[in-house]
Amino acid sequence: MLADFPILHVDAIVRRTLVSCLALAVVAVAGALLLNQLLAGAGVVVGLGGATLNHRLFQVSTARHINSEGHLERKPYAGSVAARLGALTVVAFALLFLVRPMGFGMVGGLIAFQVLLMANALAALLSYHRRELAGLAGAGASPTGPGAVPAPVPTRPGPAAPGAGAAEDGASQAGGASQAGGAGQGAPGEGAGGLGRLGAEKGGHA
Repeated sequence: MLADFPILHVDAIVRRTLVSCLALAVVAVAGALLLNQLLAGAGVVVGLGGATLNHRLFQVSTARHINSEGHLERKPYAGSVAARLGALTVVAFALLFLVRPMGFGMVGGLIAFQVLLMANALAALLSYHRRELAGLAGAGASPTGPGAVPAPVPTRPGPAAPGAGAAEDGASQAGGASQAGGAGQGAPGEGAGGLGRLGAEKGGHA
């Protein structure tokens, strides 16, 4: 199922995640202003921004480390991923030690980005799977759809043509009469041949 997942859906997932992050950032800033926790709100914005930047660099790195044969070069790719994640971790821990509210806000922003990304990906995958199942069900229900087997049409013998039976009987009777006539014609020939042989024998005796 994942192998057939269109690439356009992946772009839609990223766009929805970015829109969700913008909405969450606005909500976080508004909540920080209401609760008088500006540093925590700023930390959420920093976390969402850092996660978005990391995801964008992830896409660029993936495209860069694919060779001409279409295979991913694992070592440099893994090195770039580790470097990005290490940088985000260092910044988050530094803020947790130096400015604790902002550090907690950044950790919350990083977690929120991953949750939004996974939720959008799961929703897109379920929607795609439902459409595929609906398409298969529609194709199977349609009598002219692909893969549909037409029902066999029963064949019934039609009524015999008028006079067909009489013609067949007449033909069989004519065949029998011709055979009988041939036999009758052969019998006189045999009798004449016999008489000829008897006359020849008598002439020889005389």
